[in-house]
Amino acid sequence: MSDKRIGFLIKQVFHMNQVRLNEMFAEFDLTGAQTFTLIYLFKAHDQGRIINQRDIERDMDISNPTVTGILNRLENKGLIIRKVNPADARVKNIDVTNEALELDKVLRKKFQENEQQLVENLSEEEVKSLAYMLEKILYGNT
Repeated sequence: MSDKRIGFLIKQVFHMNQVRLNEMFAEFDLTGAQTFTLIYLFKAHDQGRIINQRDIERDMDISNPTVTGILNRLENKGLIIRKVNPADARVKNIDVTNEALELDKVLRKKFQENEQQLVENLSEEEVKSLAYMLEKILYGNT
């Protein structure tokens, strides 16, 4: 077994990426977590899917209180709206506003730039191998 402290290195890369994303999206008054949530909602909107808070919690693996905070901030910024689900009044569907949709292309482009920066020192083959290994760590043999 290697003594490279893989968990520590993964944590450091995660932290570096979070700092970079927060700096990158500060110009839009958004954090990385808020932007990830918006991207998720943009994709759902594109696909015509109706999303509620539990979908975000499950699909993004984020706790209820954290998602509540993210959604409250996005709503205060006028980027999302919550609508009562006609089938269950206890559930609120979440959709992006027109103002958020104007940011869509810019935010996705920024994410793409970040992805490129993240792996700029790796060859294409190394990027594929890294993605394969990370997925194997996360999901096992698939």
